[in-house]
Amino acid sequence: MAGNFTTNTSPAIRGQVYSQILMESLNDEFLPEGLHRDVTDFGDGDTLNIPTVGEMPIYDIEEDKETPIAALDSGSVTLTINQHKGVAGYTTDKLKEDGYKADAIEAYIPQSALRGISESYESNMLSVANGGLTSANSNTVNDADHRWVAGATNNVISIEDFAYMNWAFNKANAPEEGRIAVVDPIVALTFDTLTNLVNVSNNPMFEGMVTEGFRRNRRFVRNVMGWDVWVSNRLPEVASETITGGPQGSSTSISANGVANIFMCVADDMTKPLMGAWRRMPRIEGERNVQKRRDEFHTTARWGFGVQREETLGVIVTSKTNYK
Repeated sequence: MAGNFTTNTSPAIRGQVYSQILMESLNDEFLPEGLHRDVTDFGDGDTLNIPTVGEMPIYDIEEDKETPIAALDSGSVTLTINQHKGVAGYTTDKLKEDGYKADAIEAYIPQSALRGISESYESNMLSVANGGLTSANSNTVNDADHRWVAGATNNVISIEDFAYMNWAFNKANAPEEGRIAVVDPIVALTFDTLTNLVNVSNNPMFEGMVTEGFRRNRRFVRNVMGWDVWVSNRLPEVASETITGGPQGSSTSISANGVANIFMCVADDMTKPLMGAWRRMPRIEGERNVQKRRDEFHTTARWGFGVQREETLGVIVTSKTNYK
C-alpha cells in the first residue's frame, strides 16, 4: 500500500523556515542623568571658558602696620566640543519588495544608531572623568589622595578604598550628599563575595539627588561607606600605572588589565566635577537616493565634556579580571 512520507513528498517540505522574531543584541543600561553640569546653552563656537575664583590668603597683622594686600586667585576651566559621531544605513527597494522582515530592519537601523551614539557619549564622559586626574599621580587635595591603585592582593578593591575616598572627599569639603561611584562589574563581584561587610545598604537612596533621572533596571549595586555604587561596562581601561598613595600609603602598581573606577560628588551644578554640552543633539535625517533606489538614514551628533572641579573627582584603579 503506497502512501505519502518525507522521501516521496519532499517538495512539500520547506528546507529552511524563518521565524517572525527578529533577534536583537543584548544591551546594558545607561548611567543616570545629571552626573555632569549641562552647559549646552553657550551660544556659538566650539570652546567654552568659565572663570574660576579661589580664596583670599589671610595674614597675621600688627597694630599700626599696613594690612597686607593680596590678589584673589583666579583662573578658568574649559570645555571643547570635540566629539563628532555618526553612522548611516539604508534599505534598498528590492529588499523591501522581497524581504518579509524589511520593515523591521528599516525601523531598527536608526534605533541601533541612536543606541550607539548614547554609548559613545557615556564612554566619553567617563574617559574625560578619568583624564581629569593626572595619571601616575596621587592628585592630593588637602593632604588626601584622590587617585591610587588598589593595594589589596591582585589589585582588588577593598572596603578601605571606599572609606579612604570618603575621607578624601570630606577633606576636600565636598557635600556628603550626592556621592556616587561608577565601578566595573568586577568590583560588584568583589562585594558579592566579601563577608562581614560594614556600612553597606542595599537601597539606592542617592540622598535625594537626581532621583527623577534614575529609571528602573539601572545597575545599582548598594551604598558602601557613603557611596551609591553603580556598575558600568564603559569605564576606561588602564594599561599600566604606578601611584604612591591611597589607604596603603605606598607605591602600588598595576601592569595590565586595569580599569579606572570613577568617584564623583554630584550634589549640585557647582559641585559636579564634569560639565558637558551638546552642540548637536542626536539627529536622524532620512533621504531618498533615487539613483541607487534606496532609502538612507543618517544619524549624527556633536558634543564635548570638560572637568570643572577636580576636588570632587576620584579614581581607584583596580584589576579588570581579579576579584579576590
